[in-house]
Amino acid sequence: MLLKDPVSLEPANAKRQTASTQAPDGFPPDARHRLTLPMQISAVLLDLAWLKCVVRLRSRDGYRIATTLLKVDPVGCTFIFDGCRTEAERDLLLTSDEIAVSAMLRDVKIRFVIKRPYPIRYQGGMACAAAFPAQLYHFERRRHPRARPDAAMGYRCELRTPDDEVLKLDIADLSLSGVGLRTRLANTDPFPAGTILQKCRLDFRNQGELEFDLQVVGHGLVWSDQRAMHHIGCTFVSLGPGQQTFIQRLVYHIELAGRE
Repeated sequence: MLLKDPVSLEPANAKRQTASTQAPDGFPPDARHRLTLPMQISAVLLDLAWLKCVVRLRSRDGYRIATTLLKVDPVGCTFIFDGCRTEAERDLLLTSDEIAVSAMLRDVKIRFVIKRPYPIRYQGGMACAAAFPAQLYHFERRRHPRARPDAAMGYRCELRTPDDEVLKLDIADLSLSGVGLRTRLANTDPFPAGTILQKCRLDFRNQGELEFDLQVVGHGLVWSDQRAMHHIGCTFVSLGPGQQTFIQRLVYHIELAGRE
């Protein structure tokens, strides 16, 4: 359904000249809220697709469409969304040089602008595809949403310390940024921030396992059930597109399990 917004966007020429540097309407031009790396933008779009968030498109003349993302391709830096369902939608989408996109992701405002989409056949029907935006704005304290698996899931990490000692730790939290590890072992030596832990094996039971290089960003004590535990915060040194998708699915799986 197309809705007419009485407030029009800026003239086409003015917007086109500043699209690469100005934030979408309602967002301050603050670099703290701007994502520009394809991997960062992909993480947000994958979240929108997995959680089936309502995504709103708005053309320059104020027409709006509500849709959802169907697929995100982190390698090709494109995404598919439900569009071209009617002739009016098709005419609007395929004749707009730029489209403003907005959504809510876990109470976080998401805004970005895409160039003219193109029609594509998806799962037997017509849909629309578009390239990743050059930049994406969001208001979020964490760079990526963090999920905390229940202890009963039994997610574990096996790593080798710089002293060649093998440790097995519980996975306390997980995001596309990194992982939080915990252990009750009292003799665990502190890991200095910046320590690189190579070939750490993260075991997610029936969800699978992967091997990553981790970098320690913090090591401290936390209390759980009146007992002190070592908490080691780590970031992923690098994530390939396949690993990124795997982690994102795990975050989504953990969130769903927590709602049951």
